[in-house]
Amino acid sequence: SGFMASSTHTFRSRDEYKKAKELEEARKSGQIAPEVDEEGNDINPHIPQYISRAPWYLNQHAPSLKHQKSQLEKDREKYDKLGAWYARGQVGTKSTTYRKGACQNCGSLTHKQKDCVERPRQRGAKFTNKDIKADEIVRNVNLDYEGKRDRWNGYDAAEYKKVIDKSNRLEDERKKQRAQELEDKMAAGKGGKEDSGSEPDDEAEFKLKNEAEVLLEQKDEGTPASVRNLRIRESTAKYLLNLDVNSAYYDPKSRSMREDPTPHVDPEDKDYAGDNFVRLSGDVRKLAELELHAIKAAEESRKVPHMQSDPSLTEMLHKNFKSRKENQESKLRQDVLSRYGGEEFKKVNPDVLLEQSEVYVEYNHDGKMIKGPKAANPHSRYPEDVLEGNHSAIWGSYYDRKERKWGFG
Repeated sequence: SGFMASSTHTFRSRDEYKKAKELEEARKSGQIAPEVDEEGNDINPHIPQYISRAPWYLNQHAPSLKHQKSQLEKDREKYDKLGAWYARGQVGTKSTTYRKGACQNCGSLTHKQKDCVERPRQRGAKFTNKDIKADEIVRNVNLDYEGKRDRWNGYDAAEYKKVIDKSNRLEDERKKQRAQELEDKMAAGKGGKEDSGSEPDDEAEFKLKNEAEVLLEQKDEGTPASVRNLRIRESTAKYLLNLDVNSAYYDPKSRSMREDPTPHVDPEDKDYAGDNFVRLSGDVRKLAELELHAIKAAEESRKVPHMQSDPSLTEMLHKNFKSRKENQESKLRQDVLSRYGGEEFKKVNPDVLLEQSEVYVEYNHDGKMIKGPKAANPHSRYPEDVLEGNHSAIWGSYYDRKERKWGFG
């Protein structure tokens, strides 16, 4: 085609197109030097035009492959590299005399008096010229989108040495305790081959005593393996319960899914309803009731202590309130029963609940009764089926549907 959507491509005649084609073939064969971009780099003549030619909206009038390179490289130069973090716990230079423009309270040059976190002095360092604090190391950390959300950025790997040292101390203490137990058993005459079989159990018991969070899984005798917070192999992972991308969020690091991944399923039919379901169980409801009682009491201008400042007194007042409320409700129920009666209906004979019958009843697959006594018709509060005089049927007015008239029977 003689026309392409590019800023470098305009309408060309047949001769111009033929010359451009010959020039391209000569560059491919090496007879002519290849094209050079703006930075002086050679452009490979074997690259197709749909790659080498820039789109029209980029306004590149000279040959270049700049549009094929990632433009994020320039943006990344604006931000700090991964690992840049604030200097925590480090201090700068410390002066012996007060300097102009420093904090009037402590004498540090990196902040003013209103931002000082030192204890306010009766006479500041500006006037006493004593106990001048060191300057802080202020770093302007400029992180990109990923750096701001990296939870391990700024973590010092040397901090993990404390965990290793603690584990080594526990292991040394375990060996000492085990050796002491063996010596005691040997002294008592219970050592030997019989003692070697119980070693894994003793080790597991000791580890469980020292590290409560570690679960021990012993597959066969003599090979205990520690497992940390792992699910059972047969159980389904939380993130596989609902594969919809808009369902509950799963945090892979903490292995938590707070919301319910399957809200459309009946609660009686599902085994997992989110971590919030577990978090809201136990005494959490009691704590919520206590907070609600304190808030309502404050709204009604009653003298109730704040829950965070005095929780024990708040809980005691809440218990007294609940007991008074229950006593008042029970008293109201007794007044209603004493006035209108009905105490006899509250008492149920336990023999009636466990009563058995030998009446044969047969049901179909739908639960409907096929054979058996018919259900009695419900009676109203008025007398029914009363035969007066020598009548053998109900005497009174009735309606004849055929003649559509009222009569007497």
